[in-house]
Amino acid sequence: MSQQPTKAVLYLRVSSKRQMDTASDIDADGNSIATQREACNAKATALGATVEHEFMEPGQSAQTIDKRPVFRDLLRYVTDHPDIDCVIIYMRSRAFRNLGDAVLTKRQLEKLGTRLVSAKEDFGQGIMADAMEAVTDIMNEVQVRMSGEDIRVKMQHKAQNGGTLGMARVGYRNVRAEFEGRLVNTIGIDEQRAPLVRQAFELYATSEYSIESLQEVLADLGLTTRATPKRPSQPISISQLHRLLGDPYYNGVVVYKGQTFPGRHQALISQVVFDQVQTVLASRSRRGLRDRKHFHYLKGLLYCDRCKTSGRESRLVYTQAQGRGGRYEYYFCRQRKDGSCDLPHLQVRSLEDAVLRHHRTLAVADGFSDYLADELAAALSHAQELTQELHAKHQRKLAELDRREERFLDLAADSSLPRAKIQQRLRAIGTERSRIAESLSATQAELQVGADLLQTYLDLVSEPMSLYESASDSVRRLLSDAHFVKLYVNEFGVADDVKTDLADEVAEAAIAFERSPSNAKRPGIAAGPLRETTIASLKDLFEVQGSNKAILVELRGFEPLTPSLRTRCATGLRHSP
Repeated sequence: MSQQPTKAVLYLRVSSKRQMDTASDIDADGNSIATQREACNAKATALGATVEHEFMEPGQSAQTIDKRPVFRDLLRYVTDHPDIDCVIIYMRSRAFRNLGDAVLTKRQLEKLGTRLVSAKEDFGQGIMADAMEAVTDIMNEVQVRMSGEDIRVKMQHKAQNGGTLGMARVGYRNVRAEFEGRLVNTIGIDEQRAPLVRQAFELYATSEYSIESLQEVLADLGLTTRATPKRPSQPISISQLHRLLGDPYYNGVVVYKGQTFPGRHQALISQVVFDQVQTVLASRSRRGLRDRKHFHYLKGLLYCDRCKTSGRESRLVYTQAQGRGGRYEYYFCRQRKDGSCDLPHLQVRSLEDAVLRHHRTLAVADGFSDYLADELAAALSHAQELTQELHAKHQRKLAELDRREERFLDLAADSSLPRAKIQQRLRAIGTERSRIAESLSATQAELQVGADLLQTYLDLVSEPMSLYESASDSVRRLLSDAHFVKLYVNEFGVADDVKTDLADEVAEAAIAFERSPSNAKRPGIAAGPLRETTIASLKDLFEVQGSNKAILVELRGFEPLTPSLRTRCATGLRHSP
């Protein structure tokens, strides 16, 4: 009885597109693929096998087979065609980058009665052949991991030295420049696209454009991506524009693994403009607030008071309508769509005026800010005493660690203890020393940040209505977010609000201050019951662990927590819109 002809399939693969393009004028699939095909066909001939199908995975770099779609197709094909006797690969390293994948694939093929054959590695069959295959797979995995670690180290070093990782961003281009008598790869300015990138940041910083509307403007101005062998130049997409606006690379910074380094490339955007753009992006990325085509600075802050009275929560939706007289802007209740709310459409202008008037309610009594400033100064003075005591305690602890370290070093020299145990205890000492040093540097900083933050908020409520009225739209949004979480409105204006934690605490403290007996004789202020302390409602803001006295710590209730807000209040907040 004659033996049935052997049937085989081929798996050809290269790791990168560059390998595919090697000698593409000779072979359309690239020189490396052609070499593999020739060797695999020769192996099939030697086995007396007929090649039924060829699976080619070009430029697919992946360390596991589950990330290679063509290889998964091959396994499905073999499953559907049980008459396939063998799968021929060029080398095991072409198919597997780790031992686990190699073992699982081999077991799966064996269940189907299919052998895996390497064209360049003839291990034979049997126990020793299996062992040699396993050793080869292990060494391939080690090589892959070592190469990956080498690449990570080199990329880290490049980033630390300000080098650009990957291809140049839009607005830049990869160029060759002479350096110390030799040509090197570097990053240059794309004179055509760089001005448009700057304009994108400047326009978005005004808070008058959404991502979609800005993308349309930039498309009209001619901002496009660079052409590649696969893709022609085309207008920058919305997702690309969003990434561009949030990329600190344009501010002259290189980011790698969460760390930032000064870049060697020229910054296209100033720090001020970049920070303004990040503020706008952050304000529009909050839950329930989308950066759609239509954007208004009150969007996401307004809620329906009628729905609140009925026991439900409904946000107002901003819309624009085009009429005979031009464009009209409205807010309407989301519940109108199903008929459960009859709040009429509210004109944007009337709501803007209502919110402006509502900021008057944030004003605090005369003398409250001065009183609270005195309390802050007293709290910080006491905090300074506690900090000095804590520093002295930490210094004593550091000295004790130094003595312990010297004793262990002496033991190491005398070989009285096993070296491994000594090294373990020395590492523990080093960890403890680092923790104490970090605590020393952070203690006073936390206290001062909290004090500065509260003082900044008091500055904002000194004349809240006039400050809000004279601010630009983007700053108005910042001010509203600092004071309010929600504003409940109806056709008559703002009916109620939900304040931020800090705004609520300050408001309660201001009321207690007004009602205190010490203010009873002041004109316009009625005496009321004196609370335990005038600023009792701020107790949570004046608490530090381990102290029996109220001490100010960092405040997390103030949104947005931006380091530039106080500076902007002092230098640029009171300007015309």
